[in-house]
Amino acid sequence: MNRSYRLLYIILVGLSIVACSRKGAPLVSSMQTEGLHHKWKVKSADGMPAGGDVYIDLRDIRHSGATAGCRYFSFTPKFGHNNRMQIANISTHLLSCTDNLADQTLKLSLESVYSFSVTDKLLRLLAKDGHIVFSAERASDDEGNSISRKWLIQEMINANNEQLTKGKSFLDLTDLARAQAGVGCNRFSFKVTADHTYHMALGDAATTEMYCKDAAANESVFSKLLPLVNKYQVVGNSLKLFDKDNVLLLLATEIL
Repeated sequence: MNRSYRLLYIILVGLSIVACSRKGAPLVSSMQTEGLHHKWKVKSADGMPAGGDVYIDLRDIRHSGATAGCRYFSFTPKFGHNNRMQIANISTHLLSCTDNLADQTLKLSLESVYSFSVTDKLLRLLAKDGHIVFSAERASDDEGNSISRKWLIQEMINANNEQLTKGKSFLDLTDLARAQAGVGCNRFSFKVTADHTYHMALGDAATTEMYCKDAAANESVFSKLLPLVNKYQVVGNSLKLFDKDNVLLLLATEIL
């Protein structure tokens, strides 16, 4: 094999490896999945009778699950481009159930999910051939993805997170026109503008002016963070604030 053919062969092999790696690339979580993160009441499912108490709970990515009335199946949802979805790492507790068929059917259906379609109140999970595996609507006890709640700040970029939690740092977004926050000492007030596309802006910020040595560093970080907030994500009882480049700025959990 002369040098030219050898070089062409190496290039073709390299392209083949790249193509295969792309085809087999793992699915990852995506910022474009906010509409999925609710508790869903299944209206119809592959091989299961209509009218059963079948639920799929996607409010928490790390602890998603589903039930057909007896066993609870926990799993990890993974997402990719073009609404790709895979339900992986399905596990369950071994309970004694009178209707094992329903549980077996539910597990097989979860394993067959390949993609999703979601609107404000309707979810469809589809198989690879395009047929609908699950059709579901928002459950009556789903709290929605409203940001208008009181939140306990757990983490903040470039902050002393241990001090944040110790000082019970909070965001009060119950009134978006007069939102408030505290990260240890002074009280911040600001206006929140948010829309259904998950974009957010925090403006008209003001603060009290007490000097508090222990909280000063975190308060400085928080004041610089406010104008950077560009989008939000609510997953169950968790709130995340991001900048325009999807850098996580703040993580909080609902105060119940």
